[in-house]
Parts: sequence; C-alpha cells; structure tokens
Amino acid sequence: MTTEPAFVTKPQTSNSPRMVLAYLFWTGVGFAIIVVLFNVSGLSISRLMAIVKSVPVWFYFILACLQAGILLLASVKWQIVLGQFPVGGRILPLKDALAGTTLGALAGQVLPIQLVTPVTRAWVARPHQISAARAVGTSVFEQVFEVVVLLSMGLISALVLIAKLGPVLSGLFTLVAGLVVVALISPVFLLLRKFSKWASDHLPAIAAKGAVAIEKALHQASAFPHRILYQLTALSFLRYLGMVTLNVWTISVLLPGSSFLLLALAYPTVLLVMSLPFIPGGLGVVEVTWVGVLITQGATPAEAVEVALSLRVVSTIAFLAVAPLMILFRTRLVEAK
Repeated sequence: MTTEPAFVTKPQTSNSPRMVLAYLFWTGVGFAIIVVLFNVSGLSISRLMAIVKSVPVWFYFILACLQAGILLLASVKWQIVLGQFPVGGRILPLKDALAGTTLGALAGQVLPIQLVTPVTRAWVARPHQISAARAVGTSVFEQVFEVVVLLSMGLISALVLIAKLGPVLSGLFTLVAGLVVVALISPVFLLLRKFSKWASDHLPAIAAKGAVAIEKALHQASAFPHRILYQLTALSFLRYLGMVTLNVWTISVLLPGSSFLLLALAYPTVLLVMSLPFIPGGLGVVEVTWVGVLITQGATPAEAVEVALSLRVVSTIAFLAVAPLMILFRTRLVEAK
C-alpha cells in the first residue's frame, strides 16, 4: 500500500474547550466514585496501603514483565500497520514504537488512552520523518483489531456462561473460537464494515463520527494481505490474554479462593468499560464493575471494594516500575539528524 491512511480526520480546534470541560467533568465523576467507594466500604488509605504492601515483590516483578509484554505486542502491531503505509517516512524501529506506546499508556493513567496514544506515537515517530497523519492514522487503525477481539471474547464468554462449561471445556472452546476468528478475519471485517455503515446512519452525530472512521479503516484494511490481517488479529488475542492474566491473577492473589474462570469470563465487560474514551483510565467505573463482579461471586461489598481499588494500585505500581525502561532507549530528534 502506498497512500497515507485515509480514515483520519483533522482535529477540530473549535471543540477543544468543550472537550476539556468534558474531560474535567468525567475525571471529577471518576474521583467522586472512588471517594464514594471508600466511604461506603469503610476502607482507609492506611488499610489500602497495607494490602498493597502485602503483595510479594516477586509478584510485582511478574506483573511488570506482563505489562512489558502487553506493550511490546501493541508496538509490534503498530509497526506492522506502519509497514503497510510506506509513504511519508522510514520504518519505525521497534524501540521507538515501544516508547511511543509506553508513553501513551503512561499518559493514559490520567487521560483517555485511545485518544492520547496516537499523539504520543506521532511525537516519538518525528525523528524518523514519519508524518503525523501516518502515525496517528495507523495507530487508530491498529486499535480496530482490539475492538474485534473484545467483541469476539465478549460473545465467547457469553456462550460459555450460557452453556455452563467447566474450566477445561471453556479453555478449549475459547481456543477453537479464537482460531476461527483469526482464520475468518476478512469476513468478520466485512460484517463490521456493514454494521459501522449502519451505525453511522442511525447513531447521534458524535457517535456517528466514530462509526464513520471505523468504517473507513475497515475499508482500507480490505486491501491488506491476508497474512497481515492474521498476524494483527493473533497478536491482539495474545494481548488480550496477557491483560486477562494480569488482572485475574492479581485479583486471585488479593482475594484467595475467587474463581479464575468466572473472573476471566467477566473481563470483556470490564475491558469494555475501561475502553470508554471519555473516562480517563476507566477511573471509578472500572472499580464499580469489578465490585459488582466480585459480589456476584460471594465477596462482601467491603472485600470487593478493597480488591477493586487494590487492583488499580498494584497494577499501576508494576507499570510505573517498568515504564522508564521502555522509554529510555528511544531515538531523540537530535540523534536522527
């Protein structure tokens, strides 16, 4: 492919004040939810810190490695998509793709990650003469595969729950269904294109813009070689597996006896909430979602709140421990001249 990504629209600066106000509003909502959770559960900061300190150091190390692997997979995916749009610059080294992705995840702790990651990637790509349109457009497109995997895993999880499959059969069914999605990714994209086109015609204006962008991205993807689609889908499934492992394993450590299977089946719902573009990092709403999941598994409301808030703190500590290493070796602008 030799053209710039065609599915990126120019930012509308006139909407910037409104976007800032929306961000501040939803950030305030997130913090308000956290405060309510503390008050309702009776959890104190000292108790939360005691829980966090009780987690073994070796477990933080494993979580940091998982975080690094998840970021690495996203970086490889972006690098593959960049390779399909060679106009406008050179191929980005993996170390810089990793740095841009990590910076996006770092900024995503306080800003909507889906919006900020394309920007940080574009900034890191500057020394390699990669245009902002190419960097942002390919970054947005790379995330489309994450949506496909999330929807697929949500459907698979629902079917497993309806069929009441045990752990072994659930694992086998998920593996087979995932392989089917990878093998049939082209027809899946065609169905998603039709749905996106329908959504752009029937949804409100704000949501319709997103549907139009997705439809254009899916249309452009139809020109990709099939092996590229297979690679991107498979890497997205591996990323999903890494995120499930990170979150569910951490909860199992914080709340011994919790069902690994049921937590994994509930994760698509949590990830969907986390992916809402107007709530920074899913602050507050993710915790409420986990609280609901844990209560349905038999945890008391106080236990559920403790685990949900501890999960965010523990995973954030592990990420912050490894993030500097992922950014350290990026190419500086002066080095590329």
